[in-house]
Amino acid sequence: MKSIKLKLFFGITLILSIFIVGIIIYGSIFKSYFEKEKLKEMEIIILQIESIIDINHNSDFKERVDELADEYNVQIDIKDKNLDKTIYATHEGKNNGGFGQNKFKNIKDIGRINEIDRLILYDKSTGVNFLTAIKELDNNLNKIIIKTPINIIDDAKSKSINLLILIFSPIIFLIIVLTLIFSTRFTKPIIEITKKTMKIKELDFSEDIEVKGKDEISVLSKSVNNLSHKIENTLSELNHKNLKLESMIKKEKENQKLRKEFVSSVSHELKSPITVILGYAQALSSEIVSSNEDKEYYLGVINDEAERMQIIVNDLLDLYKLESNTFSLEIKEVNLADLVKKIVKKNSLQFKKMDINLISKFESAIVIADEIRLEQAIQNYINNALNHVDKKNIIKITVLSSGIIKVFNSGKNIEDKYIEKIWHGFVRIDKVRNYKEKRVGLGLTIVREIVKLHKGQYGIENKDLGVEFWIKIPLI
Repeated sequence: MKSIKLKLFFGITLILSIFIVGIIIYGSIFKSYFEKEKLKEMEIIILQIESIIDINHNSDFKERVDELADEYNVQIDIKDKNLDKTIYATHEGKNNGGFGQNKFKNIKDIGRINEIDRLILYDKSTGVNFLTAIKELDNNLNKIIIKTPINIIDDAKSKSINLLILIFSPIIFLIIVLTLIFSTRFTKPIIEITKKTMKIKELDFSEDIEVKGKDEISVLSKSVNNLSHKIENTLSELNHKNLKLESMIKKEKENQKLRKEFVSSVSHELKSPITVILGYAQALSSEIVSSNEDKEYYLGVINDEAERMQIIVNDLLDLYKLESNTFSLEIKEVNLADLVKKIVKKNSLQFKKMDINLISKFESAIVIADEIRLEQAIQNYINNALNHVDKKNIIKITVLSSGIIKVFNSGKNIEDKYIEKIWHGFVRIDKVRNYKEKRVGLGLTIVREIVKLHKGQYGIENKDLGVEFWIKIPLI
């Protein structure tokens, strides 16, 4: 059985290989052969034109040149070398603008035979390559230029190869079909049983053996099918239990990891404000501070740090819920243009306070999204822009009909090494925390998780004058 299959494979491969090699050899020889023959024809044309080149004394000259161009399907130019202009050109030559010095570029020098330069020229205006023969006449006054487009040769080659394929493909196909029919008739039952047993070995129970007749092979096929069903049912039950157990273990590990990261992050971010609050509170309680003005200042610091702690805790809780998949979106139709306009209006006082030069563009785009969470993501982008805008004070907010929202701020570009890192929690490019800002580097991480829940995309692009953050939410 194995030898039959191998013989079948090698036989078909040999037939196809011979056919393909034949076409490759034919294709490689055809073009060079055709070019040589065409160059011989051009040499004949040049010899004939030389015999009638005296335009002033031969009234049939132009008619004869046109006849040669039509007969050999070429373009003919006759130039005066001293005046560097065309004396006469066939109609095709005229239509192609003659043999302008700047129009053609020599891309290949084929060689010189019998004082005839053979070249391949590139027509800059049409993008066509021309097979060209050029001869300067003995009178050293005139130059004959014969050219023909190479794509004619390529077309002829393509058509001849297609004809060969058209002729031989049905023959090869018929040979393959007949070989398969006769070999399969004798080997199919045993091959099917072998395939099935190999599939069972690989735990693949997708197909049964087709049972025909009541002979010994048919009985064996039926027994193999029954065995396959029994093994499949048993393994299915085991796999179901294993998957359930693995899912529980994986989820528990992820939750443990999230809890550790959460606790670590909270400890790190809350340590500084707690230390400040504790220090100032101890100072107040120990009556080190006596004046009312100092007490008000200390209380103000404590209040600011408490607000900062509240922001940190809220952001951490939001991030935890988003990353642990314990948060469900309240999905509805949302017009992105209307939503972003509303957010911009809410920030108008802050824009005015910071003297922001706001540029906005809104195109209608309807998406299915959680409006509150999407607003949170866009607001985080705007907060980020406000925090990093430079003295130019330019912020540009764009909504495109494709569901893309862009927030640009003028300022420094972000180094490539930070572009991926800024999407992770507690990453700050400036390294040093500014506690007056009350921000902790969670805004972009929250954006990332919100966009993921919406099955959208997010990213950042460095522009000439600043940085542009964007998100894309799938349209309805």
